Amino acid sequence: MGSSSNKIKLILGSFLALSFSGAAFALTDQEALSDGMMPLEEYVMSEMKAVVTPGLNSEGIERAIQNHRLVIAVNKAVKGPEAQTLRLFENGVEILKEKISTGREKEEKAKSGRVYFSTTPKGYFRPTKVYRDYMSYTWQAPMPNAVFFIGGIAVHATGTSHYPELGTRASGGCVRTKLEVSKLIREKVMDSGKGSAAGQFKILNESAGRNRIIHNLVEVNQVERKTGELLEEKINSWDTVVIVYEE
Repeated sequence: MGSSSNKIKLILGSFLALSFSGAAFALTDQEALSDGMMPLEEYVMSEMKAVVTPGLNSEGIERAIQNHRLVIAVNKAVKGPEAQTLRLFENGVEILKEKISTGREKEEKAKSGRVYFSTTPKGYFRPTKVYRDYMSYTWQAPMPNAVFFIGGIAVHATGTSHYPELGTRASGGCVRTKLEVSKLIREKVMDSGKGSAAGQFKILNESAGRNRIIHNLVEVNQVERKTGELLEEKINSWDTVVIVYEE
């Protein structure tokens, strides 16, 4: 606990220094969607809020799997037989289990020059945006089949040169998968909305390398990040829950 507290103090100090220098990160809608990027101040606040996560245990995860149409369960542990594993559940049935790479969990500088903490935040999340093609301006790298679920953190495909790293913490914070796995996940997420049939969704070519998918959202309850409990607040998302845990 002491080392974690010291880490937060160190990063908070770095953030304050950046703030006074005018270099703090503003999370605009466009900037927030950058590969695996969690600004230092957001990391600090997320860690402070996530000290207690009563729902991130086997019972809470199992309950979520049984109560939601689609669940993407990501184990970000660094060691163990189930470490760095993504499991996909549809209607309570496991349909996919693959090795993935989550964040390196350290302070680092991206190719864009931004300093941030490469973490994959723990908790329960709803997908926020889905892209068929996406280009990370932060890491200057493609992110096919990106399913964003908090800030700039997404499940997406990585290049074949990174396949040997799958099963280890090796990303900038996103959840990396093989191309065919990312495509299946994206399609399943879309199907948990109004469906992926022609006419029920649209791909917007917002800019080069960023083809966003819209018009297949449904109204669902927001989920409480630490417990996974359904909240009264309704949001337009997909009938999907992303769970990031560590055990």
